[in-house]
Order: sequence, then structure tokens, then C-alpha cells
Amino acid sequence: MAGRVEPGPLESCHGRQSLRDFVRTVYSSDVNKGVRKLAAHTVEPGASNIHRPPDPARIHPEPSFFPSEMPRAPKNRAPAKRKRRRRPRRGKGAAADAPDCFSSLPDDVLLAITSRLPTRLVVSLSALSHRYRNLPAMLPRLDSLLLSAPPFPTPLPATPPRLLRRLDIAPTKRVKPSDFRRAIESAADHGVSELAVRLRRRVCLPKRVFAIRSLTVLSLNTCAVPRLSAVACAALRTLKLHRVFVNQDIVTAILSAATGLDTLEMVFCTGLIGGCTVESSSVKTFLFRPALEQKAVTLTATGLRTITVYTRPKTQKVQLAPSPDVRKAYLHVAKFREKISFRMRPFLDAAARLACLTLRGFSMLLLAGEYEDTAKLPVTFQDLRTLSVSLDFSRESEVVLLAKLLESCPNLQQLTVSAAENKKKDACREKDVCLEANLKGMLANVSCITGSLAQITFLGFKSEQYQKDLLFCLLNRTANLKKIGVQFPESEEAVVRWALQNRKAPIERKSTLYNLRFLELEYGS
Repeated sequence: MAGRVEPGPLESCHGRQSLRDFVRTVYSSDVNKGVRKLAAHTVEPGASNIHRPPDPARIHPEPSFFPSEMPRAPKNRAPAKRKRRRRPRRGKGAAADAPDCFSSLPDDVLLAITSRLPTRLVVSLSALSHRYRNLPAMLPRLDSLLLSAPPFPTPLPATPPRLLRRLDIAPTKRVKPSDFRRAIESAADHGVSELAVRLRRRVCLPKRVFAIRSLTVLSLNTCAVPRLSAVACAALRTLKLHRVFVNQDIVTAILSAATGLDTLEMVFCTGLIGGCTVESSSVKTFLFRPALEQKAVTLTATGLRTITVYTRPKTQKVQLAPSPDVRKAYLHVAKFREKISFRMRPFLDAAARLACLTLRGFSMLLLAGEYEDTAKLPVTFQDLRTLSVSLDFSRESEVVLLAKLLESCPNLQQLTVSAAENKKKDACREKDVCLEANLKGMLANVSCITGSLAQITFLGFKSEQYQKDLLFCLLNRTANLKKIGVQFPESEEAVVRWALQNRKAPIERKSTLYNLRFLELEYGS
């Protein structure tokens, strides 16, 4: 037929439908919606059945032809919400097949089980079901109760009877004794065994605090103990007095009543201006840090295991009775203004079972004067594993005492030497040559250096000759050395590396703290 246009290779007998399929195949992306909408109307309704080829301008239009129909990315689209997983209802899922044995228990059996759990777990259990809602109120025993905001209510009702293990009173502001007296008396009626009171200022406690017979642990901080307090705490095992105003008569009465007292801590306690005397045969752990005006300390505890004693510049007398069973001792003697009477030799001579000994401050100076006339210590510390001393290398007596201590510790494993600051360098230069020769001769006979010593720490190292010789001697003569650490100023790094270069280490660690460098070398096993 003349004038008939043969269909192209992309056209078929279906006409409009084939063209739509073609355009949909090419433009399947959602970015060009306008092109697909235009291609859907390429064959207008009412036209003849003659198939015409598509117009390229309509298939590939210019972007400016339909700017309003171009899709745009949404701005600040909210993230899609995750669908909430709903708990399967009863009778559906795998959990419904397992029997619920706990919920089917009778009330008395359920109460007997939960009464043996901590209070926090029981409170968490009460939030799971309506049946367990009143479970905390039915418990016969509570673990702890904290009262921080006055007015303090009565912690527990009178009925039914319950037991309270611990009561903490820590108000956020200043309170009166009448505000928490009722709470302490109510806790005493419920058999409280641990009581901790921490106040903002020194407020007098109720007079019957030490009369609670069920107390085993008592911790007082920033408060005052009345002078006429009743004392009847026979079951007391731990007593901590921090920043407490207490009289010596009250301390003596507590030690007499508490025959099973195991731990005693007295930190910055006032009211003991004349002196503090502690006499107890049951105390095993003792910590004492005196107040500024305290002048005398006397400790008599034959069953002592751990002792920590500090002194102040105004302290004039410290007396420690021998304790044969002591295992750990920390003695810190501050710089004294007047002549101090501190006899530590009887205490050390009897402490043959020591496992850890720390001497800080001027302790080495006092001990050096007591052991000056003896060539060797009269006691051998067979169980001593850790020794930490602070000494002034400019004093020959302290260095000699260090050698005597090392000679008396055949099984020593860790040694820490802290060098005190020497302010009189010019006066001590003449003694350096003699000191160096004596030091090498004294350390040559020490058995722990060539035997059990495995870790050495040197704090406050400076490039004085006697410190370099000590470090060099310990480094070269220690046969089983596994780790050595040196703390030094930044300006001494070259000297420290020179002293440590004779013994190469596979592991090296370096750190900085308060403008001081710390270099640690680990030699392995």
C-alpha cells in the first residue's frame, strides 16, 4: 500500500502497548518520572492504526522541559522507626511450651526463696508482675537503707518485725542530732549490724550509738561523740573514726567493751591533744594518722597483723609495743621540729614474720641511730618479700642501714628505693668517695641480690655519683632480675639510659607523670 510506513525493529503489532513496554524498560529508574509520564502518551487517543516511530525529543527530553516534575531528595528525612517486637501472648511461641514453675509456687514458699536474695534483686522482681508488687514489704530482712535528706522518717515499721543489715546516714546539708536520732533508735530495734554516719559538719551523735548491741561495723566521719556516751557494743568487729571528735575515755571504754575488735582506724581525730593510747589484744589491723596538735601515741596490741602509723611535726613520742605476729608494717615519720622519742627497734626485732615493710619520711634516720652500734641486725626476716625505703643518700648511716636490711632479707623479691631531696650538697661532697667504696663492699655480701631479687624500682633518681653507683651495682649484680623501673626528671634521661645500657631489655616502657619520667625495662622470665 502506497504511503504506508513499515514498522521499525522496535515496533510490534500491538502498537501503543509495545512502545510503553520499551520506554518502561529503558527508564525503569525513579529519577526520571517525567520521561515515563510523557512516554505513556506517545500515541494519542483517536489516532489511526498506523504505527509511527517515537519522537526522539519526547523520549529524551531536555531537563528544562519539565523542571517541576523532576523528583527531589527529601530534606531532613526522619530515620525509619524500628518496629517494636511485641512479647508473644500467653499460649504462643516457644516460651509457652515450658511450664512456669516459679509463678505457681505458694506464697510462703515464694517468700522463703526471695528472703535469701539481695534486696535489690527482690525489688527488681517486684516490677515483673502484679503478684510480686508487695514482695519487698513482706521481706523479713533488708540489706541496706540510705537516708540523705532530712527530715528522716522512721526507716522501718514496728510490725511485722524485720532485720536491717546496714544503715547509711549521709545528709547533704547540716542537720541537728534530733533529726536522725529517731532513725538510729529505730534501726537498733530492728537489729542493725552496720552503721555509717557521714555529716557535713561536726555534729554530736546520739549518746546511745555505742550502746547498740547488734553492731558489728561502725563508721563515723565528720562528727562528734558525746563525753557521757553509753558503751555496750560487745559484738563490734570494725571501728572507723575519721575526723571525729572523741575523748580518750570513750576510746578506752570502746576497747574494753569490744573484746572481739579486729580493725581500728583513727584518722585526724581531735580531742586527743594529750596523747592517744590504744591497748587491745584483739586488734589485728590498725591505722593511725594523728591530728596536727597531737603529741604522743602509744600502741599496745600483741595480736597485730597490719600496722600503718603516721606522725606529725609536733609529735614528740611514739611507742610501739612488740607484736610477734605482724605481717605488714608501714611507718611514716614526718620531719620533727623537736627531738622525738620514737623507739622502733624493739618493734622490728620482734617482727620476724614480716612479709612487707615500708619505711617513709625520716624512719630510716631514726632506725640508723638505733642500729648504729650493731654490725648486723639481730633478726632475720625470712618471710620478707617486699621492702620499700626512703632515704637520703648524703647520710652515710642511712645507706649503711639499707645494706644491713638487705643482708637480713635472704628471700627478698621486690625492692623500692626512694631518694629524698638533698638540700646540703656542698657539705656532703667530701663523703661521697668514702661512701662509694663502702657501698660496693657492703652490697657484695648481700645474698638476696644474687638470689631471689626480681624487681627493682628507683624513685627520684638524680645524677649524683652515689645514686648512679647504687643503680649500676644493683643492675649488674642481680642475677634473676625481671623488671626494673626508674623515675627521674626530664633532664636526667641521658644519665639513666647510660646506666641502663649495660643490660639490654627486650621490652621497654616509658611514661610521664607530673613532669617526671618513668622508664621501665622488662627482661622476661
